[in-house]
Amino acid sequence: MTEPAVTLCLDGHFCHIVYGLRPYITDYPEQVLLTGVMQGWCALCTAHNNNLDGGSGHQSHEHSDALRNVLDPKMLSNDYDIIHDIVPFTSDFPCTDIHELIAPDLLHQLIKGMFKDHLVTCINKYLELEHGKQHAGEIIANIDCR
Repeated sequence: MTEPAVTLCLDGHFCHIVYGLRPYITDYPEQVLLTGVMQGWCALCTAHNNNLDGGSGHQSHEHSDALRNVLDPKMLSNDYDIIHDIVPFTSDFPCTDIHELIAPDLLHQLIKGMFKDHLVTCINKYLELEHGKQHAGEIIANIDCR
């Protein structure tokens, strides 16, 4: 990951290539496990889970290691969302930080999270307010059949 390797490319030419890891796509539970962050917190930024609009920086190995060296495990988990005994597998890799590699899982985090869970819930509430609970149930059943 630091020294170039001479590799025969598809165009027939030899090139110096430095291999590395790039995006690591997982679902949210695996993201927090891989990064050593507690469930319910962000694996990418340092925003507090009950104040996501507040100022925050990026999660990194350096940030986590510095906090592990100074703070006790309880304060790490309560205030900084870090699990003290989980060290990311990329912590010894050169030029690689798991926090920079994490990419969202499109199916679960975007499609299911935004459209199914959020949008369907909003539409159900709207239909109940507009048509009453019983008629809204009939409309939703009709939509589900289609």
